[in-house]
Amino acid sequence: MLRLAILPLLLASALVQGAPLTLGVVLDQNESLTDANTTQRYRAFAGEIEQAVGQPVRMQYYKRGFTAIKRAKEGSLDIIFGPAQVIANIGKFKFEPILKSNEMIAASFVAGPDYRGTLAPKSGAKLGVPDYESLMGGMARSEINSRGLAKSDFAEIKFHRMAEAPLFGLKLGRYDLAVASAEEAKAWTAANGGRIVFTSKAVPLRALSVQTETIPAGAQQKLAASLQKSNGLNLALSTASKADFKSIGSMLNTTPTTLPGAKIIGAGEAQDLIARGIPVYDVRDEEAYSQGRVPGAHFVPYKESSAKEVGFDPSEDQFALNKLPKDKNAPLVMYCDGTICWKSYKSATLAINAGWKNVYWFRGGFPEWKEAGLTVESGNK
Repeated sequence: MLRLAILPLLLASALVQGAPLTLGVVLDQNESLTDANTTQRYRAFAGEIEQAVGQPVRMQYYKRGFTAIKRAKEGSLDIIFGPAQVIANIGKFKFEPILKSNEMIAASFVAGPDYRGTLAPKSGAKLGVPDYESLMGGMARSEINSRGLAKSDFAEIKFHRMAEAPLFGLKLGRYDLAVASAEEAKAWTAANGGRIVFTSKAVPLRALSVQTETIPAGAQQKLAASLQKSNGLNLALSTASKADFKSIGSMLNTTPTTLPGAKIIGAGEAQDLIARGIPVYDVRDEEAYSQGRVPGAHFVPYKESSAKEVGFDPSEDQFALNKLPKDKNAPLVMYCDGTICWKSYKSATLAINAGWKNVYWFRGGFPEWKEAGLTVESGNK
């Protein structure tokens, strides 16, 4: 009888406590699950989250940021703690950053003592970079892309799983340029000579983001307040919002600021060209096109599988060039979802390579068009 009496109480307690939440932890390059201190700190961190939100928390560790982003998109994670580039990328999946580390970090390109070149086309430099998916690696790729550089402009680009490897290679003369944090770069050049070629803007080192559909606003506030007071990671944290990660999101995915063979235009110029009857091509997917587009835009989707880089492989993608004007001297406008969308860059590149002579690339795309307050068309055509 006593067991029967206790059972409803246990069930009621479980209902109040709620279903378990899943916390995804993206480990830093220098963290390892074989280190007892690392796992102990994160277990304490998960326990503090449990107390704050009043729900049990399960933890998943990730060494690869792309995997955590994929899990966020699938909806299998409720909370993510990780580097800035992961937090920036999951914002489109109903995740809201609520805390960021007070510690900031920037990426520097460091030249060895004997290298006189810069980050320029056809430099022929040998470049060492931290892990491809790391924050440093992502920021390095971003700067290379924004300058319109391709792999072919370098003698070599080598990514390393160990963060300290690029500077070590630079010291040995293995590389001409290496990427490291701004702090490490200053210390290295002070000790070894050389110079800092470029340093990016600083971004938060780590942050915590929550799925807004599974963690209500009240629980978010309690969680943020609790972890700011103290946390098992011994990190100084402050409140965060998506605005804190806008620059890193753009930085990591940004398209080049130049495109040989095309003229880059803004919203005003695009509007003038369209008014003159010049065709404009929306190369996004059908859902984006139907939700909102430049009035009169032709829908010619660019199916993208290639890497987001200047030297992308067009054979991995699909684009119907036969839907462009037959006259290759005829002007045309390409656009997609702004400066972080590569589809219009790639479609314009394919058009140029196929012989079209008057390609206008509306790099700011639909976001810039809307921000300019111009008329928007929607619905299926």
